[in-house]
Amino acid sequence: MLSDKTIYRLHRILGLVGGLFILLLTVTGSILVIEKQIDALLNPNLAQVNPTGQRQPYDRLMATIHRQYPAGQLRSLQFSETDRQEPVRADLMDNGIRLWVTMNPYTGAIVGVRNADTTLIRRARELHENLLLEPVGGFIMGLAGICLLGSVLTGTWYYRRSLLSVFKIGVRWNKSPRLVYADIHKWLGVVALLFMLLMSATGIFFHWEQIERRFGDEKTDRSPIAPIVLTAIPVDSSLAVAKATLADFQPQRIDFPKPGDTTLVIRGNLPGSIRMLGKFNVSATIDARNGHYVSGMDARDAGLEYIAEHIFEELHFGRYGGWVSQVIYILLALATAVVTVTGLFLWYLKK
Repeated sequence: MLSDKTIYRLHRILGLVGGLFILLLTVTGSILVIEKQIDALLNPNLAQVNPTGQRQPYDRLMATIHRQYPAGQLRSLQFSETDRQEPVRADLMDNGIRLWVTMNPYTGAIVGVRNADTTLIRRARELHENLLLEPVGGFIMGLAGICLLGSVLTGTWYYRRSLLSVFKIGVRWNKSPRLVYADIHKWLGVVALLFMLLMSATGIFFHWEQIERRFGDEKTDRSPIAPIVLTAIPVDSSLAVAKATLADFQPQRIDFPKPGDTTLVIRGNLPGSIRMLGKFNVSATIDARNGHYVSGMDARDAGLEYIAEHIFEELHFGRYGGWVSQVIYILLALATAVVTVTGLFLWYLKK
């Protein structure tokens, strides 16, 4: 077995190697926990619309997008039929630029267009996942997650005999700076212990999945399929078919056909959907050429891998409990940042 001295040395090394990356993860992760609120705060004119009159048919909204961006490839459409003030947001690629087009569903007018890749929340996500250096940055952040996990495990083992005594001792503010930093480091380390284990484990899982997708997928030859013109996709009738087939279905997003595909996927929820199984629990696959129903999926009936992946995602970003879980996650992320900073201070004072 490794000695406690060796375990402590590993704890310091892992903390030092991953320290700056862990700080970046806590900051960007906190932004992503409340990304919707931050985006609304920064763009108040795009967060709400004035619900006057009847909602325009989605086919008419698609026609407006096609007129404005005739060469654009529509990726998805997000909307809410229960929140009357929420605008419709189209995600499309136009001349190599990813655009977010915000529309008023009552007037059909475009109220705002943004380059998605320059928005704060997209930048924060890219920094969080790959340091804006895909794919190399993704491997680095995956290693940072391993460092955090290893640092937490070695620290827990080293302090195993006095783990809970930190609450009795507290922070001895009248002592030397080294002891103050050590007390803060241990106290917050215990408080955020389970959180740090959860974040590191789920983060490693997601990065491993990215590696699998990048190197494990087999390329298959597809027969060439003529692209479907946006205005030829029967969006309204497809939504009607999905609602008629899936009782009480509440659609919230439409994923449009990718190159070489002929189906669109309508995602949403049922009244009894479970938030821990993902933002969207239910989906209906529709033939984009004629609006015929192809298949449906309910997360509650999905395989173990699908369920585990979505539960891990909800646990990682903490959106499952509304503002309560979001506040708790941000506080614990700040605690993780302080644990990292005090650890660096302790290393500097002892070197």
